Amino acid sequence: MRTYQIPPDMKEKEKVVGGILNVNQLFWVLGGLGVGGCVFGLTFTLTGAGSFSIILGVIFCLSGLPFALKKVKGLTLYEYLYRKRKFKKKIKHLPNIRKEVKYQ
Repeated sequence: MRTYQIPPDMKEKEKVVGGILNVNQLFWVLGGLGVGGCVFGLTFTLTGAGSFSIILGVIFCLSGLPFALKKVKGLTLYEYLYRKRKFKKKIKHLPNIRKEVKYQ
């Protein structure tokens, strides 16, 4: 019986953090935690209100989760927004076709 070597599927990224998150998702979560920690520290030093700082810090900690977990049309949220912005900046007319000029 013949055996065939099948190449691995390169489209799927390897889950390295507990089989749940890949490296890119881990960095988005860590970035959100960093932003939340900075907001907590800044608001606590400026206002001194502990409960307000904690609530605001938790809200900003969760800001990285949509970019890590949400998929839109098979793309990550960051890649989808990047491509959407790039498409909107594109020239929407054909550059080699001249518009008709009216002579007076």
